[in-house]
Amino acid sequence: MLGVAMHTTIYTLFKRGYNKSQIARLLDVDRKTVRKVIHDIEQKGEVERKSKGSVLDNYREFIEVKVNKGLSAKKIHQDLKAEFGFEGSYSNVRRYVQKVKQKIANSKVYMVLTTLPAEEAQVDFGYIGKIKVDGKFKKAWVFTMVLSYSRYMYAEIVFEQTVETFIQCHKNAFKYFGGVVEVVKIDNLKAGVLNVDFYEAQIQKDYASFASHYGFLPQPCRVYTPTDKGKVESAIKYVKQNCFSGEEFKDIDEAREYLKNWLDNVANVRVHGTTKKVPKEVFISEEKEKLIALPVEEYYISRSSIHKVATNCHLIYKGNYYSVPYEYAGGEVEVVEIGSFLRVFETCQEFCVSIS
Repeated sequence: MLGVAMHTTIYTLFKRGYNKSQIARLLDVDRKTVRKVIHDIEQKGEVERKSKGSVLDNYREFIEVKVNKGLSAKKIHQDLKAEFGFEGSYSNVRRYVQKVKQKIANSKVYMVLTTLPAEEAQVDFGYIGKIKVDGKFKKAWVFTMVLSYSRYMYAEIVFEQTVETFIQCHKNAFKYFGGVVEVVKIDNLKAGVLNVDFYEAQIQKDYASFASHYGFLPQPCRVYTPTDKGKVESAIKYVKQNCFSGEEFKDIDEAREYLKNWLDNVANVRVHGTTKKVPKEVFISEEKEKLIALPVEEYYISRSSIHKVATNCHLIYKGNYYSVPYEYAGGEVEVVEIGSFLRVFETCQEFCVSIS
């Protein structure tokens, strides 16, 4: 069954102007389900899932996962009985599995053909080996964001896959494009997804907050469905083989400059193997003007911690001393770092100190 977040997503897309068929395709849910969710929210403000069609519809996504893993109909029937106490016949499961296989095959082709300008981007990390930083070699990854319609791409080198890095890479990519897409399709990375669920993944809270600030919808890829992010996986493979393969860099600055020049002078101006068009030309002529405008206000991840204020009216944060009003001496305060400022709280009182 669909959770509250999915109901909200469906209605949000509807309010943005998507029709029911587009929403059903984008979220991979039945069009009748989309119609019902919208109707219930508008009429009653609540969602009540009706059981329609085959009883196996209740296990559709579970069955899809099994099909994508290559399991036979007989094995899926056994798993349904073992995990859910399913009492239906094997023949019904076999017929349903055939329909699921056909639907998956059709949906893959349909998605490729109907991606709209500025509708979707796909992101992921790819390991590229070790690069010298301050005299030492460190493991490095390339973050890549590719626009699904034009195949115009952004990439940068990173040394970790934390939430902060993931978000900063998005900010850099959107700045590079000059705007934001409607949907960002992400692999099930810990930086973006807390848990992988058959029905609905839970988005990491900082990433969800960032997405809301920038106005895009994060969409985790379905488990065991690598073609959900085929464009970015192809892009990462292309970057690794055509940019980094066989190259040696004296330091990270040289590597980053090389990647930047390669993006601008090779990757985005070549004739793309699938579309047979030049990504940059398609981006400029058909996609760029349709992007969502970048937000006016900067986005920062906030981190909170409790600190003791010394009797000399100073608190220590990340090894540095900061003065606070004398009335807080000897007590405890909550410190929240946002950009170049610390927000300090003591009960209902708040004041800021610069850390720049």
